[in-house]
Amino acid sequence: MRRGTYLVAAMLVAASCSTQSETTETTDTPASTTSTGSTSEEASSLTCWTSPAPGVERDPAFVDVTSDMGLDEPLKGMHGHAGIWTDANGDSVPDLFVGTFADREDSVYQERGASGPSPDRLLLGGSSFSAANVESVFSRTSGGATADLDSDGDLDLVVARNIKDIALGQEPTSVYGNNDGSLVAVESGLPADLGGRSVAFIDYDADGSLDIFVVVDQYAGEGSRLFRNEGGLEFEDVTSGAGLPTDVVGLGVVVADFNNDTINDVFVSGSNRLFLGTGSGFDEASDDVFEWETFGPEDDVAGVSAADVNRDGNIDLVVGHHFNSTVDFGERVPIRLYLNDGSASFTDVTEAAELTPLPTKAPHVEFVDLNNDGWFDILTSASSNGGPAVFIHDRLEDGIPVYKQPDGLGDLQYWVGAPTSDFNRDGLVDVFLVEWEPSLPSLLLQNTTEGGNWIETSVSSEFGNGIGWRVDAFDSDGNLIAARHITSTQGYSAGVLPTAHFGLGDVDMVNLRLTPLLGEPIELHDVAANQHLRWPDGC
Repeated sequence: MRRGTYLVAAMLVAASCSTQSETTETTDTPASTTSTGSTSEEASSLTCWTSPAPGVERDPAFVDVTSDMGLDEPLKGMHGHAGIWTDANGDSVPDLFVGTFADREDSVYQERGASGPSPDRLLLGGSSFSAANVESVFSRTSGGATADLDSDGDLDLVVARNIKDIALGQEPTSVYGNNDGSLVAVESGLPADLGGRSVAFIDYDADGSLDIFVVVDQYAGEGSRLFRNEGGLEFEDVTSGAGLPTDVVGLGVVVADFNNDTINDVFVSGSNRLFLGTGSGFDEASDDVFEWETFGPEDDVAGVSAADVNRDGNIDLVVGHHFNSTVDFGERVPIRLYLNDGSASFTDVTEAAELTPLPTKAPHVEFVDLNNDGWFDILTSASSNGGPAVFIHDRLEDGIPVYKQPDGLGDLQYWVGAPTSDFNRDGLVDVFLVEWEPSLPSLLLQNTTEGGNWIETSVSSEFGNGIGWRVDAFDSDGNLIAARHITSTQGYSAGVLPTAHFGLGDVDMVNLRLTPLLGEPIELHDVAANQHLRWPDGC
């Protein structure tokens, strides 16, 4: 690899809300905070930004703002595969890294005016997205994630590249350190021939530093790898020493606490294997509920997402698929929903949840409350009426969430990934659809739903961005509204900003509980809705 590759993010150190939508207001209103245990600490102000909610609307609505936001031209000439929301320049405005498979002949990419393949792009957010000054990198970029890996206050980036032959000059899976807004490829200790698919961060040994888990697919001839953070953006392979088999393969990964012991666990989708954290390593949990019927040689289980979808306090799973049999043989295959009993024992409730089989691939799945009604919907990257097929939460029956079937199913089109972010900070979660075909554009869809109240929480870099922390939201009577973990990975080939977003419906005041790894909960009481807050010192 060409070391010293630079992804230079131009410094846009403007006033914190100068680039936001007109409906967004920034205040210095403090959230009332109390906490329990040894983690107790008063915060003078946690509020980063606010945006009012207009009401409650059941069905999410989106508007295509790709061209308006300046994304059409820089994303031409791509076999788009990775979409990673980040904040490269530290202005609290979401930026976007888009990765592509750029290893074909030029003619393959000569669509929509492109002269040939485009390299990976870093696009800085604001009133529109602007391309950063990027040294060209042409490889097979598959996925990635963002976090502060060296505890210096800014977000670094790990890019998974599904290389086939390093001798051909293909860039490997790489760590990019953030130096005052410039992302620089570093000598990280990751092998030069590591062909990754997806990336997750986890503090597996509870030493306060984020480690890297790289998912490798079944076609690479090797297994997924865990790399311990040694400091200074250097990492050591500790896969076997941490109790992980060296034959774990897949396409997606999610990190969460599935057995409620405040230690993070890892689920690798593809092989569908669950590893329970011990605080120093992992023990594999055996559960044949995760077995899938396949219909062809390239029917792969793909993305995965985790959250509490039925308000029982346990973290559940939804898993998507990259089944070629859907488009080749007309097989209809559903995404699958697994409910957790709290001991990391799962039940497949796909049929009861009315998650109907889909006529195309749905590699990306994500729990996200798109209408802010207080219940997680399921976003997929299958197509429906020209946009993503979304299963909207409809009701709860005997503890099982039931969803409305998306309208307009039938198109074979799908998107590789569909990472979400509130890019314009209006309190509604937006979607970026990563397009594989160079003849079609990737799409940025702005969420225009007249949704309910919301709350969004993050944690400062001093505490590893809170990655792996669990966040619970309660109403004033102590009833659980929603729970999930802060993570940098969702779905398939997708990276998200380390935040926890909850819709609240008509609830306008909440109590939050932030639970660190192996730590005492931090309680935040009487927090006003419709704001993003960051513990412990705001933004």
